[in-house]
Amino acid sequence: MPSENGHTAPARSALPPLTAHHLAESVKAGHHGASDAVENLPPADATMLSQTEQTLVARAREHFDLLRQEAAASLNAIQAEVASRRELFSQQRFEGRVRSVEATMRAMLNRHGSELEQRVYDALRAKREYAFFNYENKRRADPKLDKWQFILFFLVVPLVIESLLNGNFFAEASDFGLIGGAATAVIISALNIALGFFMGVGPARYCQHVKSSHLFWALPAYAGMIALIVLFNLAVGHYREMLIANPDSRSFQVMPRLMENPFAIYDIKSVALVIIGCIVAFVSATKGYSAFGSYPGHAAAYQRWRQRWAAVEEERRRLDVELLPELEAIRTQIDGFRADCREELGKLQGVKAQAEKARDLYLSRLGQLRAAKDAAMMQYREANLRVRTDLPPAYFAQSLNLAEIDQPAELPEYVAARRQIEDFEQQLGGMPALIEAKLKDRLMLLRGVDLAGEIEQVKLRAAQAGREAFERDEAAQKQAAEEFAAMPR
Repeated sequence: MPSENGHTAPARSALPPLTAHHLAESVKAGHHGASDAVENLPPADATMLSQTEQTLVARAREHFDLLRQEAAASLNAIQAEVASRRELFSQQRFEGRVRSVEATMRAMLNRHGSELEQRVYDALRAKREYAFFNYENKRRADPKLDKWQFILFFLVVPLVIESLLNGNFFAEASDFGLIGGAATAVIISALNIALGFFMGVGPARYCQHVKSSHLFWALPAYAGMIALIVLFNLAVGHYREMLIANPDSRSFQVMPRLMENPFAIYDIKSVALVIIGCIVAFVSATKGYSAFGSYPGHAAAYQRWRQRWAAVEEERRRLDVELLPELEAIRTQIDGFRADCREELGKLQGVKAQAEKARDLYLSRLGQLRAAKDAAMMQYREANLRVRTDLPPAYFAQSLNLAEIDQPAELPEYVAARRQIEDFEQQLGGMPALIEAKLKDRLMLLRGVDLAGEIEQVKLRAAQAGREAFERDEAAQKQAAEEFAAMPR
């Protein structure tokens, strides 16, 4: 049975060892020898073995047959393993291996080429969509986009500055002093910045949209956001005035006072609080207006085009950085057959040792059987001689000779296994040279392939194929549009 490392399991006998005691007891050699002697059997002139001796011979031959079958099974298993290993190292399989290496390399080039082709197509499509967006929306320049870190910094700095200024103003009107004033100021500053930023991102940008339909909601929303910012900051000023007059005032009392007289703010610091809040809100609105492009959808179309084009460049770099080492690693597989043959020769020595062990075990057990047979026969004859009064038969003076046990021939399965192993060893020794001679041209072709040049050709073909696919798609869409326009209404 093959083990995990590929070798057959060590030869072990499944039969229990046969001793002279067991063989003699199986036929009761001593008892029958004495009982036969009572009648002076076998007679002095006998030339044939007695019934007990014949039974003993039959038992010995039965055990021999079992040993023979066990040894044959082990050696046949070894022959089967050698035959299966030999199939793996046939010339046809190595030719297929070389073809597989070549096909794998071509498949990788084609797969990466198709990926680059698709990315080129997507980039051209995004560029065309961006150009169409610019034409339809009368954009003549690319949008100026800020990085998110800069946007965050631009919003945090006004938040900090306004919070510090407002904190000082509210500290005079808060029971908790500067800490209470700072907490109130941070909330007010955050609301101012949020209102201004969203006014810039939304209504302010859509007020300039080429589609006049957006003006129906953008202009009212823009005016409403401005009014909301002004009213919010007036409410903040009124709230400070109320806290100065009565520290127990509540925020819900601000609205009646604001509706009664919005501009009834007399303290200079409260007026400054309103002005600072409006300034911060409108500064945030300018940043919201330009953060994602000053025109709605312009930045998204531009970024989509740039990202698709960056994906093309990234795929091109990936072909150079990753594909070349992968192809080189695959190509080295065609040079590994000689090493594989050497490794298989090493494994074959283990298989040969297993065959020798199976043969040695068989011969050892056969020697045990031979000794047990002779000892059991001697026990029968000695018991017979002690009891009988007549002369013993002449053949008692001779040992019992069974040719298959006493002069065993070489196992034919062992001979076949050794011959098969030797043939496989010769095949492994000469196969690399034969295969390299037969596949010389193909091996030279594979070893001499300029993989870097092949990758450059793949990139050029993929870029051209992507452009052609895009042009075909554009032509098909244009033809479909013309046919639709020509249809009678």
